[in-house]
Amino acid sequence: MLSIILITITFIVLLIASYIDIRTREVPDWLNYGLIFTAFGIRTIYSFELGWTILLSGILGFIVCLGLAFLFYYTNQWGGGDSKLLMGMGAIIGITYPFDASSWNLLFFFLALLFLGAIYGLIFMIGIAIKKRKIFMKEFYKSVKAKKKLLVSLLILTVILMVFSVLKFYLWPLIFFPLGLFYLFISVNIIEKTCFFKKVKPEHLTEGDWLIEDVKVGKKIVMEEKTLEKEDVWKLRFLEREKKIVKVLIKEGVPFVPSFLFAYLLLVFGQKVFTWIISFFV
Repeated sequence: MLSIILITITFIVLLIASYIDIRTREVPDWLNYGLIFTAFGIRTIYSFELGWTILLSGILGFIVCLGLAFLFYYTNQWGGGDSKLLMGMGAIIGITYPFDASSWNLLFFFLALLFLGAIYGLIFMIGIAIKKRKIFMKEFYKSVKAKKKLLVSLLILTVILMVFSVLKFYLWPLIFFPLGLFYLFISVNIIEKTCFFKKVKPEHLTEGDWLIEDVKVGKKIVMEEKTLEKEDVWKLRFLEREKKIVKVLIKEGVPFVPSFLFAYLLLVFGQKVFTWIISFFV
């Protein structure tokens, strides 16, 4: 019963959070904190019946995800909403104690989150490139032309790999790497600059936004590029009211919360679906 309750609540929260993140590019704190407190509340209630290890499992999961959340937040990989949601997922999934096979569920979820998140992010960016193909292609040709020397070097490397792959057949997959990574790097960089970099008024800023350009008043730098915290947002809004700044440059990321939903679906149903698919071939 405990598992069913936690799974049901988690799916509801992730569906709502995914919808909000896609629409607004942020997840409200009340949803993240609600998930965390609900997870601990339910675990506390059931710990009276099933033992204190039920609560301990949630605490261990929360602590591990707290550390990961701080790491990803302060290295500017995730925003505040994603980091808090990860803490909530840690409390939900937990790390069972005494340790058994299910203790690895949180690790499986996290690895699935990174893997599916990368695929989802790539598909999302391809969609944006197609949608804004005129701007994208113009900048793409310009960037390739600017890096002509590097491109020639990579073409030479590709030819060398092709020669070696004739002698060593297992090397043939490496042929695609030099040019593939080159074009991928250029494409991602262009999409970021043309679609994700945005100048906004401080009144529209929220905690977790990525400031990618130093804010100056005159020649003085009043705030360096960073992930914005509440105090930073207040300071920038104050400077706006004082008419010292008008807009700041931020980076809007890919709405990442749907990746949490995909990873949790894989965690809950992945083994059953995989077994069902295999049954057709065995």
